[in-house]
Amino acid sequence: MAKKMYNVKTVFPVDETVKGNKQTTTKHTDILTEVGSSDVIKLFKSYREGDYKVSCYFQAPIKKEKKNEELSTPFDVAKSLAKQGIDYRATLKIKSKGSYQDMLKAMHLVESEGFDMTVNVKLKINDQTTTNIDDEHTWVDEDPQFKVTPKTGTNNINELKSLYASLNEKGYETIIDIKPKAPKADDMDSEDDAFATQLLAYPDGTMVTFKLSQDND
Repeated sequence: MAKKMYNVKTVFPVDETVKGNKQTTTKHTDILTEVGSSDVIKLFKSYREGDYKVSCYFQAPIKKEKKNEELSTPFDVAKSLAKQGIDYRATLKIKSKGSYQDMLKAMHLVESEGFDMTVNVKLKINDQTTTNIDDEHTWVDEDPQFKVTPKTGTNNINELKSLYASLNEKGYETIIDIKPKAPKADDMDSEDDAFATQLLAYPDGTMVTFKLSQDND
């Protein structure tokens, strides 16, 4: 079996410095590619030993590089986690944004599958637009951006299968975010082992994001 390789993104805490009446904020992000599982685990350990609070996010690739190889879907990842006894939380997200007419079908699909949703609209208001904030009928006259956010959090990814297939079929960019639930650990070694188990459930090419914050406890 080929060795799995991962991509790793580390988001460090924001660094703020103050000199006189000037405050400077610095954001720092590291990205590593083609990192073996053992090195990812070592990096995770080093952050925790460095007194950081570490939040981990896993984003599986849409498909694998090699031709004629089976697609790696969110359902494959969930199945792999379930086989290892790891609970997870799956959330379907619609990445596409567009006009009212563009997103209307997505709203109908979400509603027909029985999910609640939030619809946010970004209005463009300036001297060149005819949008009147006091007249809601003008809100669709220009080019507002509608964002549809279904309330789809579930512990069973199969509940999302129909909606996921329907949205993709209609051309909407749709993802399912899977967040493994780490077993409660009584010590650092147990938490390290839990992370290693989660990591190995994900396929080759997965993006692993470490978001670091200062551990003040």
